[in-house]
Amino acid sequence: MSTVLNIERFIIPNDIVVSLTKIYTWIGKNKDLREIVKSDYQKIVDQTIERDTFFLSQILELDVTDARTRLIITKNSTPRNKEETTLFNLKETLTNFQNNYQKLRFQSNDILNYLNYIYSHYNDIKFDLVETKKRAILKSQADRSKRLVLDEINDFLEIQLHKESFETTTLFFNYFIDFINVAPFTEHNLTAALVLLYLLILKADLDAFKYISFFELLYENYEEFQTEIKNASFNWKEGFAQTFGFIRFMNKLIIAGYEKAANVIKEYKFDSNLNKADNIGNTIFKLPDIFTKKEIRMIHPYVSESTINRALMRLRDEGFIKPLGKGRSAKWVKVYKGYDYE
Repeated sequence: MSTVLNIERFIIPNDIVVSLTKIYTWIGKNKDLREIVKSDYQKIVDQTIERDTFFLSQILELDVTDARTRLIITKNSTPRNKEETTLFNLKETLTNFQNNYQKLRFQSNDILNYLNYIYSHYNDIKFDLVETKKRAILKSQADRSKRLVLDEINDFLEIQLHKESFETTTLFFNYFIDFINVAPFTEHNLTAALVLLYLLILKADLDAFKYISFFELLYENYEEFQTEIKNASFNWKEGFAQTFGFIRFMNKLIIAGYEKAANVIKEYKFDSNLNKADNIGNTIFKLPDIFTKKEIRMIHPYVSESTINRALMRLRDEGFIKPLGKGRSAKWVKVYKGYDYE
């Protein structure tokens, strides 16, 4: 039984109220964060989409090589098979969400259309059926489309949002639990649920996830995410679902996202005021003795590949570092006088 349809008896515990207060304090800083990045905003969002696409593909376990994944996500390389087409379409969908989320809807048919676009190279996905207690000569006549079930929940949700009668993110997370349990489509319900959650996050004005990857954070905490969904779904059919744990998890994820975004933008602001190559050099000296370019990118996600390479080459030529191996994934080691790394 839907948690959204029973939301009026939902009493938010004090600890969740406290976390919501922190979230809305961060939301109040959205304009300040946007002002800092200014003209680089779209570039930052584009990089976020790339990381979101990569980590969503990891969660969905798409069978695409690392090299092809990189080419499709960063270079829009033409897909060569169905799995690669799914990856390409995922990026297109997330791009559409990031750039147009305010105008997009999440009615049952909208989500079906998003899903059929992602898997457009397979057979059409349809709404599943749910058995009813009604007697009928034919089984198909006794079944009810899950679209009707989802529409009933969605219509009630829209009313609550319009009336502003309940806190938005709590409504959205309860709706997500309903969606997971309704499992409205004949296949790929996990993909549908995850892209829906992404759209809901954006619609809730959680702007942290314009600057850092939502799916990267989710991937890092995916086991706990699955556990909380399972706990929230226990007794859902009987109308006794307990979604507090899932809401606590999501609120913690959002706060962590804003804290990470604030640190990234702080580094961006610092980079903007210094020679970027020099700043990369300072970062390298603070890294462990053996490090990779990936570690540099984690600290400076908005610095170009060429700037990072230029800083590495300069420090190599000056004798401060040397490469261990070749290629994009090669490691580097700091060089200290009197120590032979050969």
